[in-house]
Order: sequence, then C-alpha cells, then structure tokens
Amino acid sequence: MKHCRFCLFLFLLGFCRMVGAQEINSGILNVSEDSVAAQKSFFTRVIDFFSETDSTYVTPNYYNWAFMVQNTNCYETYRLASNDYNQSLLFTPRPAIRFGPYLGWRWLFFGYTFDVNSFGKGHKSKKTEFELCLYSAAVGCDLIYRRTGDDFRLNHIRGFGEDATQYEGQEFKGIRNSITGINAYYIFNHRRFSYPAAYAQSTVQRKSCGSWKIGFSCTLHEMKFNYDELPEGMLENPEHPLGNGFKVNNLKYWDVGLSFGYAYNWVFKKNFLFNISMTPTIGYAKTHGKTSYLSDQGQTDYSVVNDRFSMDNVNINFTGRMGVVWNNTKRFAGMSLIVHGYNFKHHRLQVNNVFGTLNFYVGLNFHKRKEYRD
Repeated sequence: MKHCRFCLFLFLLGFCRMVGAQEINSGILNVSEDSVAAQKSFFTRVIDFFSETDSTYVTPNYYNWAFMVQNTNCYETYRLASNDYNQSLLFTPRPAIRFGPYLGWRWLFFGYTFDVNSFGKGHKSKKTEFELCLYSAAVGCDLIYRRTGDDFRLNHIRGFGEDATQYEGQEFKGIRNSITGINAYYIFNHRRFSYPAAYAQSTVQRKSCGSWKIGFSCTLHEMKFNYDELPEGMLENPEHPLGNGFKVNNLKYWDVGLSFGYAYNWVFKKNFLFNISMTPTIGYAKTHGKTSYLSDQGQTDYSVVNDRFSMDNVNINFTGRMGVVWNNTKRFAGMSLIVHGYNFKHHRLQVNNVFGTLNFYVGLNFHKRKEYRD
C-alpha cells in the first residue's frame, strides 16, 4: 500500500508569519505607518508567545534542512460487545509495516513510506492511514484520517462457549471502520517543556521538565459490520445464540471531548531524552443519522442514542505518547509511540477501538541557519 504522511512542525509560528505579512503588505488595506507598526508589534507578540522558549531548558533548531529514514509500524484492536449475553469479539488486522525517507525544511516535513508486507505478494492493502502531526512550542494538533481494510482476524472470543475458541485466529472480512477527526491541545509550561524535542527533532531538551496540557477533540466514526461473516458454528449454536447487539450493520457517530493531561521530558543523559505523556478525554458521543440493526425476522430496525443529553452517552477516551530521542543538534535517532483509544456505548452494543503508531528513525540536519553561523 502506498502511504504518505506529512508532519508540520511549528505550524502556528509559520501561520502567524504568513497572515501578518499578508495583512500588512496587501494593497487592499489602506493604513497609516503607525497602524502598520502596531500590526507588526501585535503579530510579533503573538509569535513570541507561541514560540518563546527558555534557552537553559530548550535549544532551538540550528539548521534549515533535515533528512531522515523511518520505519513505521501500525497496530489496531477493535472490540465489539453485546449487552444481551455478555458476549464480546476482539478483532485485529494484520500489522502494517512501512519504510521510507523524509525531507524537512524547518517546520515542514514531507515523507513517503512503502508497505513492506505487500512486497512480492501480488496484492495491495485497502487501508488508508493518514496522520498530520502539528507541533509548536505552545500548541499541538493531530489530524486523523483512517480507513481500515478487510484483513481483520478474530483474535479473542468470549461468551460463545468453550468450543468457540477454535475460531480464534480466523480471517474475518465482515468489518470496516473509518475515523476522521482532530485532536488539539495547549501546553502550559511551553517555555521550558518541548514537545518538538521529543517528536519533531526540531529542538533539544537540555533539562528535565514537565507540563500540564489541556485540549479538545472531535472525531467522526463509522463502522460497517456483517455478522453473517462469522463462523457458522457461532451463528448456529443454540446454547449460545448470537446477541442482538452484533446485528448492527451500520453505526455512525460523532465524538466530541475535552482533554486534560500531563507530559514529562526526562533528560537522563546529555543529548538523550525520554518522554511520556497521557491525556484522558471526557467525550460525548452522538449518532449521526440512524443506527441500523437487523431484527430476528430479517427486517431493518432503526434506533438512535437518546436525542437529549444523557450520561449514557459520556465516555472516556485517551491519547498516550512515549518517545526516546538522541539529538546532538546535528544528528538524531530515536523511537516514538502514539496511541489513541476511543469508546462508544449504545443500549445494545459497546465499541472499543485502540490504534497506535510505532516509529523508528535516524536522520541528520544540514544547512545551518544564517543567525547561527559562526
């Protein structure tokens, strides 16, 4: 599968510079010199607020360009649980292993990776996994666009009797899942704590430091499920009949949440950094359109989550990060892990989705910026 990922570092800094230049230099605006000076002062203050760092804690990026090679490994679990008979099914797709080069210019990073699993097998995966990561000193953002393929397997079966364990490990092509959303956050102690040092290699953390952070998320989830693809022994077992919750064939919902968490950079040796971050999110799920089920008579039954506010629609999601980096400002190497978890509760069905990306990389910076040349 062809896979392309763009990482945008210090995005807000560049955006403020661009907007400031457009508003000041536009021929449409008719302003006095004092007004132009005031605008420059305002945008300078905005830029300084979002990019200012304490040099005793954070070393800035000395170079214009960077090149690296990266190995990307994607993992996912998808759990469905029916409330009828305390049954659950855990699905896992084939792990996606990719490798490719990246080229960066200051806060822009472009990369292209190849699916190693597809080499020599004559088929291409139908997965689409795109993640745009924005890291600046004060704010960060994850843009997520995922479309699963048809390579899921039944990993764990519960509530269908002991004989059902024989089906664990079998392929299951009856589930499709898609996620589109944004996860944004603000870092309180951004002058001394650097997320880019841990995940963008654009700065270097010199002293150990942590920070609280707050944010929001908004994601659109859609699941299509065909229970007829389950093994016949599970569908025709009179002692353990299939729960009605699994007879959903389409589920689409919005999940909006507020997050609050903590991140810590541990400088355990010169030029070495270990980062860990956990951000739980209190989310509220609302179905988009109608959720359709198939009744025992084969007819379509439509039901929705309560239109009014209900605590049953509140759920706990999370985003976790971990990274280890060696960076001497000229060369860098390390690994990073980013994991997202989403939960959904319906009066018939519960859905838990966890997916993560594990990266290993090595690279170098070159073409020193003018202000840092000897």
